[in-house]
This record gives sequence, structure tokens and C-alpha cells, in this order.
Amino acid sequence: MTAVLILGLLLNAIALPIAGRRVWFLYRLITSGQPAPDRVQGVTRKLGAAVKRQIVEVFGQKKLLKWSVPGAAHFFVFWAFVILGTVYFEAYAALLSRDPQWNWFVFGNWGLLGFVQDFIAVMATVGIVVFWAIRLRNQPKQLGRKSRFFGSHLGPAYFTLFMIFNVVWTLFWFRGAVEARDMAVAASGGGEHGYGKAAFVSYLAGRVLPDSTVLIGIGLLLHIGVMLAFLIFVLHSKHLHIFVAPINVLFGRRPNALGAVKPMISEGTPVTLENIEDLDEDAKLGVGSITDFTWKALLDFETCTECGRCQSQCPAWNTEKPLSPKLLIMDLRDHALAAAPAVLGTNGSGPEAALKELERPLIADEAAYGVIDPDVLWACTNCGACVNQCPVDIEHVDHIVDMRRYQVLVENNFPSELSQLFRGLEGKGNPWNMSAQARMDWAKGLDFEVPVVGEDIESIESVDWLFWIGCAGAYEDRAKKTVRAVAELLNLAGVSFGVLGNGETCTGDPARRAGNEFVYQGLAAQNVATLTEHRVKQVVTTCPHCLNTLKNEYRDLGLELDVVHHTQLLNRLVREGRLTPIPGGADGAGPTKRSITYHDPCFLGRHNQVYAPPRELLQVLPGASYVEMERSQERSFCCGAGGARMWMEESIGERINVNRTREAVATGADQIAVGCPFCRVMLSDGLAAEQASGGAREEVEVLDVAQMLLASVKGEPATRTPTAAAAATARAEETKAEPEPGDAPQTSQTVTETEDVGPAAKASGGSSLFDVADEPVETTAPSGGSLFDLGAAESAADLPSSTEGRPEDAQVSDGGSLFDIAGTSPESEGSTAASQATPEVEASTPPAGGSLFDIEPEASPAEPVQAAPVADRPSAVAATSAHADRATPATAVTLPAEVSLFDLGEQGPDQTPAEPVETTPVTADDSNESDPAAPASGPLDETKSLFDL
Repeated sequence: MTAVLILGLLLNAIALPIAGRRVWFLYRLITSGQPAPDRVQGVTRKLGAAVKRQIVEVFGQKKLLKWSVPGAAHFFVFWAFVILGTVYFEAYAALLSRDPQWNWFVFGNWGLLGFVQDFIAVMATVGIVVFWAIRLRNQPKQLGRKSRFFGSHLGPAYFTLFMIFNVVWTLFWFRGAVEARDMAVAASGGGEHGYGKAAFVSYLAGRVLPDSTVLIGIGLLLHIGVMLAFLIFVLHSKHLHIFVAPINVLFGRRPNALGAVKPMISEGTPVTLENIEDLDEDAKLGVGSITDFTWKALLDFETCTECGRCQSQCPAWNTEKPLSPKLLIMDLRDHALAAAPAVLGTNGSGPEAALKELERPLIADEAAYGVIDPDVLWACTNCGACVNQCPVDIEHVDHIVDMRRYQVLVENNFPSELSQLFRGLEGKGNPWNMSAQARMDWAKGLDFEVPVVGEDIESIESVDWLFWIGCAGAYEDRAKKTVRAVAELLNLAGVSFGVLGNGETCTGDPARRAGNEFVYQGLAAQNVATLTEHRVKQVVTTCPHCLNTLKNEYRDLGLELDVVHHTQLLNRLVREGRLTPIPGGADGAGPTKRSITYHDPCFLGRHNQVYAPPRELLQVLPGASYVEMERSQERSFCCGAGGARMWMEESIGERINVNRTREAVATGADQIAVGCPFCRVMLSDGLAAEQASGGAREEVEVLDVAQMLLASVKGEPATRTPTAAAAATARAEETKAEPEPGDAPQTSQTVTETEDVGPAAKASGGSSLFDVADEPVETTAPSGGSLFDLGAAESAADLPSSTEGRPEDAQVSDGGSLFDIAGTSPESEGSTAASQATPEVEASTPPAGGSLFDIEPEASPAEPVQAAPVADRPSAVAATSAHADRATPATAVTLPAEVSLFDLGEQGPDQTPAEPVETTPVTADDSNESDPAAPASGPLDETKSLFDL
């Protein structure tokens, strides 16, 4: 055994310094990152929670067990590493003592320990066989992108399985040889040693092997040698996670899918609008280089196991886009390791290759030798599926948002569509650049008053809840139906509530997730001040994005709110008996039989763990049968609107919303239930595309859970009828490409109706909130998702009466029109975004740069309209309100009944030329900001439209 001791010590003398050098290198690299004091405080200030997380996630393998078969296999392999550590303790004791029969303390003859050691070694062997089979079944060569191992390093993975197997069989060689010695000693009357029959595999091996000191020595050296070789390999491969994963979990953020966005931090200090002036010139705004990442981010990169669970769940990757959360982290890890010598060098020293690697732009395309392609960065929907599924708590979304921040705040390099988003948020406090005065239009026509805090009621304490309407609920027609339904239900249940009305502004979620942190902070500060002033404590909202921001992100600003989703509150009211669904239907025929499937919004489900309430509501609806989609709850597939993707084009691969809609349609459900205004837009557009291509029945519709509940509570028909579907199709076919005499003009206070245009409408790019029906086309729906795409509208929750609940004189809602023209004030600049998309008009195509209402040059002009000049105003077109009480026109115009503002085309043979319109002059002193701009003096240019600037 002396020779064995010498050889064993020599092996350790060679291997351990190599391993130690690698550990020191990794430690220096990770700690070279920017400070992250919040992560340390998250452990020291919440030690109990940190310990619990180690027990649940590391030792309990909770996240891994979400996937039962591979999770169980990993569970046993993990515990094999832990328990077999005791075997290596015994092996080193036998090596150093040169006594193969050495046993330690009271455990030396404890049969239970021997049994556990052998059992876990056997189960680890079973586990590596399962892993091998899983990898063979999911080979990228056969499955391509559909394999979660696509892009992973497969060679090292197979080698790791081989090394684990070597650890197991050398263990049984060594333990079996020792057991043979124990049997020989016992047979000669020397008493029993070791674990005996309890260590059942070692005992069986001992029955086969001879009593030989040489066999014991060889087995001991092989067992220790394999471990040392495996150690060096692990430290230089992706299997480093064996050691760093528990540390990463310890310092991770607590939410399952992160929920809130991580605050922007520079050198350990949060960057806010208040302290921005006090920061150094070298302060980091976001991440623009590998050296800008925090040490926690660098730890994330080294922790990645390349398992591909995140990749398999990513909506971008599953629709042929270049973003894979796994490959993103791997690219950043490889870049960090390649640049490490330069990062760790002093005064910019290091190998030339490392210096060149460090100089690479972090975000740039392949031609610019960038580390991460811009298409990868901006494809993320922030759905949180990657973070939710990652077994080692890597925070992909945090890193993406940090890199977006740098691109927006420092490089001013972001998708052009976001300019309109930022302009609307900064100027009008909403993504659609609509007037704040239109925020209460959703409540028009209700048969009860909706009290506004600060106007109708002095204090929010006089009501039960603050109803946060959100920008979508205020301005988007489909979302208006949802908030109206919720308001009616709360009123029926006797729940008092108030709203902020014009005092409400966007929570800032789209700006923050697009990287514009300062716009978010400005909006958030305004909302926090308003909510604090009114002493708001309880909030209910229909928008999961608003819920997530109000509940999880405003905490950083010192505001703690109890925020619930409307499905949570409505479910509570149904359970309490304050709302009772009753059988109903057409002509008293009883409840309509229909099947319903539910789409989980990412920001309600994964980010905030609300899964049961909406399902419970749907399951109590009379006549309804519930069917689940294959991807549901925490594995639900994103609609494609999050992460500010609602306002960006989707030009690569398949549209995410179409992918999700196809899955919903495949369930055979008559209704697709949603609980988010963004999801409703995306799935409505996806459904219209499927209906237009024949992939979905025309009766299928997308509705919010609240609308379905309201219909059931009122005993009204709760599903579209074939007659209604036909009517919707007819309306879609009647949609006009050009206005006609008598059409109501649209003003800057008008929201274009988008409801119920039917399946004949062309699907928009995926996120148009101003969908306009177009002529049916045979081509597939275009990729993209611009806010102003002209596409399909809602699949019609209220087809039988599209104006139900609205006054007869208010058929055109306020808020802004697709055809709005930028006004003379800076705040109206964002309204010209309609040029982003041009409808396909069968009759003619407008000339480039002109208006939808441009007139062909050869057309005969109408009689010129004479108007007095207005002092100090640019030339503009007078906008006429649909309601007489909205504003007083600056020019008194009298038009014959048969003449329209749009009668600029060629006159027919039977038409009489219109007489010149008499106008009343007005001076600049008579005008005010609410008045429409007066027409410029002089005749109209024959080649221009009334809507040209």
C-alpha cells in the first residue's frame, strides 16, 4: 500500500494545482464584474429565504422535476455526487492510512450508509442511461432547431456521462475488493468489518473478486484518478455548473419568472432621474460591453448547463427567429472567456487576440463582428419562459433589458417603430399618442356613473377599489369592452370603485422593457405621486402588464399596493354569491353549448403565478365545456406582444400570434378566452388570419373572461351565432377604401372603431390596435407587428350589436384616428405614424408620400374655398369634430347638404358644381388651443389632399 500511497499523492500533486489555477481564474473573472450589492443584501437580509431556496431548488431539484423523466434522472445523478462524496472520504482515508479496512467513527459499520451509497450509485447509472437515450432521441442532426440541444456542445456532454459511469464502476471495484478482504478476515475468525450485505452491490462484487491487496490498490487509484481527471474537465467545461449552480441560485432574484425588471445600476448605485446629474462621466447606462455586466451576470454565463430547456420554451426560437436564450448566454460566456486575459490584465495589457475580442461591439450584426446580433436582442418578448424553466436560475431577461438600455440611452440605436411609442409616452402619457381627455370615453353609455377620484369623489377611501383602466382599456375598442364589462359586473355585485380618469397615465411598462428607463421613471414617478396623494391601497386592473408594474416595480419607488387582476376579483365575487351566472340564450332556449379554451397571459401567469381564477370562472359558465391547450399555465406560449414587441414589426419567421392562435383553434374550441388586452389584439389578429386562410371556423371568436361572465350573469347569448358570423363577414366586405359624401369626419379626438370586421379582413402585423378591414387577399398574412398595420380587427365579442351600451349620438369614439395629421403643437407630432403601413386599395394606389385621400392630378378640382388668413399659424387643414359640443370651429362654414368635404373628385355629368362656400373671417385673437386650425388662404393645390400637410 506504500506504492499506492506514493502514486496517489503524485496524482493529486499534478491535478489539484491545475484545478486550483482554473478556480482562481474563474473567481477573478467573475468578481471583475460590476458591483451588485442588492444580490448580497438579498441573502444577508433574507437569510431564511435563501436557505429555503437552497433546500428546495438545489437539494430538492424542484425546477428540474418540472420535467418528470429527465428531472428524476438528474435528481439521482445530483444526489450521487453528494452521497458518493462520503465514499471518496473513505478512499482518501484508506490511501493515507494505507489500511483498506479503515472505517470512520460510528459510521464504519452502519449498514444504512452502505446501502444508500450503493443504491445511489446504481440509480446514477440508470440516470446516465436515461440521459443518453434522451440525447439520442433529440439529436440536432435529425430534429434541427426543434431539438433543445441545437447549438449545445454535445461531445463534452457525452464525455461527462462516460466519466460518471467511470466513477461508478471504479467505486464498485474498490468497494468490492475491500469487501472480499472483509469476508476473508471474517472467515478466519477476525470479526466482521465494513458494511456487509447492506452494501448489496459491493457485497456481490466481493463474492466474485478474490482477496487481493493489489486489486484493492488498483481500484483505489482508479477511483481517485477518475475523480481528479473529471474535476479538471468539469472546471474547463459547461459542467462547471456542478459547483457554481448552488451559488447562482443563492444570489438569484426570487420571482419564478422575475416579474419586475431589475433597476438600472451603475457601479452598484441605482441610476434615477434624481441622481443622473451627480453620476461620473464614466457611469454605465445599461450594458454596452462585457465589462459592464455585474458579477452576478458573469456568474450566470458560467452557470449555463446548455440543457436547452429555455430554448425549447422560447416563443422567438419556436417561430424561426434568431433568438435562443441558451445561445445568447453561451455567446456571452464565450466572449467573456475569450476576452478575460485582457479584462484581467493591467493597463489594457493582454494577448493580442484577447484585446481584439474585448474591442468587439457587443451588439452588432455579423458584418460588424458583433457578439450579439440586433435581431436577437430585439426579438425577446420578456415572456419569462426561459427564466421560469432554467434549472439554475439564469436571468436572461435582465441581461436583455440591460443591453437594450444601452442601445436606447447611449447609442440611440433601436427599431424605428419604437420612436412612435416613446413619443406617445413622453408627450401624451400613452403608447398611442392619444389625448388624455379621451381616457374616460370607455364609460360613455353605461347606465350608472363611474366616479372619478378627485372630481366625483374626494377620497378613494370612500370606495372599495381603485379601478386602473390602463391605456389599452382607455383607447382600444376591444379593451374598452373588457373594462366596461368589468365595471358592469362590479356594479351588479355592489362593489364600489373609482377611477383616476384623466389623472391616470401609462405605467411605463413598454418603455422600460424597450430599454427607455428614463421615460419609465418619469411616468412611474407621476403615477406614484398620484396614487400616494389619493392614498390608494387596493387596485384592480384588466391589464396584466399594468398589474405587474404597479405591484412589483413601483415597490422600488416606495409604493406598496395590493393589486389584483380582474379575474381574481370576479372569481371571488362569484364564490361569495354576489355574482351568479344563470342559464340564458336566444329566445329562452337555455344556455348555449360551447367549448372554451383559455390563453394564459405571460405577465399574469408566469410572472405573477395567477392560473386558477380565470379557469374557475370559465368552468362555472352555463353551457360551457372547458378544454386546455397543450401549452398552458407556466408552459403557456406567448402571444408575442410583451417586451414592447406590441409596437415592433415581426418580419422574421412565423408570427408568434399566429402560432399560438393555431394551437388554440386546434382544440376545437368555439371561444378563445383571454385575460389581457394585448393578448386579445394578438389572438384576434391571428384568428382573422386563420379564418381568412380557411384554417379556423368563422364562428370562433376571441373574448375576455369578463365579457363571457357578464353575458352569463345577464342571461344573454354568450357565443357568436352563424347569422352573426355572416353579418360580420358582410360588414367586412362592405368596408370602403375611400370615404363618401355624408361620412362622419374624424378628428384628433376620434378612436377608429376596430370591432367585428370579420374573417374577410386582412390580418395585421400582429399588433395593430386600429385594424381596418381590407379586401380579402389570397396571400398569407404579412409578417410584422406595427401599431399602424391595417389588418384584421377583433373577432367580435358583441357582433349582434356593435354599439351596445353606447348613446346613439356617440357612434364615433374619441381618442384619435388612423388618419390624424400632426397638429401645430409639438405634442401632436406622433400622430403621423399612419404612413408606416398602406392599405391595399383595389381601386387605386395613392401616390408615394401622399394621403389615402389624394386626388389624381387630372381630376377636376372643386371650387376653391376662400378663407381669411390666420395670423402666426402654419398652413393646416381644418379638422371637424363628430360631436358639436367638442370644440367651436374657428371658421363658420356652411355646406350644402349634398356636398361633403371629401367631394374633391371629378364631377359626374349630372352634378352641379358647388357654389363657393361663404366663410366668416377669424383673427388670431379669437382662436384658442381647442379650436381646429383654420384653412390656409388661397386655393387648394390640385395635386394635394385635404389631409396633406
